Amino acid sequence: MLARLALALTFSLLVAPACGGDDDASGDGDCGDDQVEVSYLGGEDDGRTECAAIPDACGATAACDDDACRGALYGLCETPYIGVACSDTFPPTIVSCNP
Repeated sequence: MLARLALALTFSLLVAPACGGDDDASGDGDCGDDQVEVSYLGGEDDGRTECAAIPDACGATAACDDDACRGALYGLCETPYIGVACSDTFPPTIVSCNP
């Protein structure tokens, strides 16, 4: 019984750091459904993830298939990064920024 408890504790300590977080760039940040997750891939900011308000050009929903909205979403990437991908399969919408 004690061995099972030790094993369960060890497993939870190994798995806990992999869950959530705003800086893991895995699309599981803590952004709300009314926000956009902006993930930086490569360069000095590699792995940084931030939440941003949905741009006005998108209305209430950040849809990647709307040209005006997608342009506004890509504009959320900070210089010298540019928006290269957009995913709205599950909320929040994720924008990937590359140097």
